Amino acid sequence: MKATIGFGFFLLFLAGIALVTLKGRQLAEFGMSGGGAGLTGASWRPVVIGNAAIPEDSGMYISFEVDGSIKGHGGCNGFFGSLQQTEFGIKVGPLGATGIACDDSTMGRETEFFEAVQETTSFQVTPGNMRLLNDKGYILAEFVGGPKQVLVQ
Repeated sequence: MKATIGFGFFLLFLAGIALVTLKGRQLAEFGMSGGGAGLTGASWRPVVIGNAAIPEDSGMYISFEVDGSIKGHGGCNGFFGSLQQTEFGIKVGPLGATGIACDDSTMGRETEFFEAVQETTSFQVTPGNMRLLNDKGYILAEFVGGPKQVLVQ
């Protein structure tokens, strides 16, 4: 009987090690997790924010760095922040940004972009495409780009 109980505890121990190992592998491969490979080391250009199409020449992009930071450009201002994995997904921010003023249209689009990024709790990545999602699973923004693709000079 003692041998059976001891073997059961040994199996639980091995399962715990496997879980920790897989969690670490997920972080390394997916860059903070979220549903797809290729997030870190990648630059992404938004094509849709909310329901609005974003012009290709908007100058907007977001980059996810290996160290867990994010940076980008909102069309008028550069921004930076952090990306953390949580128990239920991801947490972005707080974001910081430069303080340049632009025309109302650009500033409005930039504000929507920053809000979408900060509301993100998960993401979906497929080759060349990424979606940011909120806690209800609604798509906040859609992007094109990916690893090793230069989007902004």
